[in-house]
Amino acid sequence: MKTQNLNRILKGVLLAYVALITGCTAENPDAEVLQKSIVECTSVMIADDEIQNFYDSGISVPRPEDTHLKALLHYNINVSDFEASKKFYKLLAFANFIDQNINVTDPEEAQGLGLPPYSLKATPMRAKDGFIIDLIKFNSPYDDEAPHKDYNSIGFSSLHLKSSNLKKDRAYLARNGVSSTVIVGTEEAPEKIQFADPDGTTILMSQVGPISHVYFFQRTKIDGVFSTNINVTNLNRSVDFYTEVGFQLIDRNDSYATIALSKGRHITLTESCSSNMAYEQVNHLGIARIALTTSNLEADMEILKAKGIEFYTPQPVQGTGLFSIIKFAAFEDPDGNVLELVKLPF
Repeated sequence: MKTQNLNRILKGVLLAYVALITGCTAENPDAEVLQKSIVECTSVMIADDEIQNFYDSGISVPRPEDTHLKALLHYNINVSDFEASKKFYKLLAFANFIDQNINVTDPEEAQGLGLPPYSLKATPMRAKDGFIIDLIKFNSPYDDEAPHKDYNSIGFSSLHLKSSNLKKDRAYLARNGVSSTVIVGTEEAPEKIQFADPDGTTILMSQVGPISHVYFFQRTKIDGVFSTNINVTNLNRSVDFYTEVGFQLIDRNDSYATIALSKGRHITLTESCSSNMAYEQVNHLGIARIALTTSNLEADMEILKAKGIEFYTPQPVQGTGLFSIIKFAAFEDPDGNVLELVKLPF
């Protein structure tokens, strides 16, 4: 009885936290286009400061007419050393809530992520701007293959953060043993830097807005996530796919397209000719999948099935343990990137 009461209390706390973090995310519509210098391909680099206010230009995105998708919920980042990675992302001003061990023994439930029965440890971590990463250590099955090191790789190749004092934040990272490379700007006046998490997942950080020297007891001026990007092999095909799923097309050129749901962060689709393809399984180290919220999961599954989209399971999957308050269903885009639809209990 005490265990049941404790689980109910923890679920209530988790529910309140999910409401908080998703509310913060939904109220933060400013996501900027990821600018990239495609090493393998010829591409135009768009300067950060030319587009950082693009999403403050008064664009209104209507809710998709046929699906019930609402917003980007989080990135899933798989790691090999849970405690070391949690410490690393705390350096980047992410705050974690609760660690949870999850053991999925039902093959049908495990198929919800396209896996055999699995066990993992996870914690949601929230950036200053409300963006969420779900930090996950798969215990079984465990894939120790390193993440792609090229941020032009197909899929969710990098996490791109923003800083209001990049030079000082770079020095702060160096003092904590994190080395970085200036890829735009100079050593004295960096505009964009590149580094990696303990497993090698690529992280970019850009100077966004005027340089701030006001800290108020803050350790860093890392202010959150600058942009959300998906690298694709065929931009036209991907735009068609994501608009079928329920995204609205906001802007596009020959190299990238900006898409959005009715709330929250915009997403940039960037065409790349990298030879590094999307990860085959969601337990691969690195950013393996993203989650999108929906207000009607069952209806959206039927709508998308009618459009030819195949889900890992025919019906929604109920979460395990504390996450039994959540239902989800996963599918892949044309390049094999895994998208997860999540129905929250509110």
